[in-house]
Amino acid sequence: MKKTLLAMLALIATAPMVLAQTQPRTELSAREVIAKLEEAGYTAIDEIDKDDGVWEVEATNPSGRRVEIHIDPRTGEILREKPEWWD
Repeated sequence: MKKTLLAMLALIATAPMVLAQTQPRTELSAREVIAKLEEAGYTAIDEIDKDDGVWEVEATNPSGRRVEIHIDPRTGEILREKPEWWD
């Protein structure tokens, strides 16, 4: 009986850790966003932050222009690219 109770307590105690490891992540990290941009040919990537639920990044695009990029936090898709000076 004691062994069964201890085994049940051990399972209950470790359940949150197991669930945390198996649940899919819903958003990309800043490092993952940067890696995706580099793969797409962007350079001089800086000032990455999240605003209104969207990643905002300043970088130089493959054409050599400084731009502000808005990126979907789940897919990494570029939602908008505009010149850095644009308001």
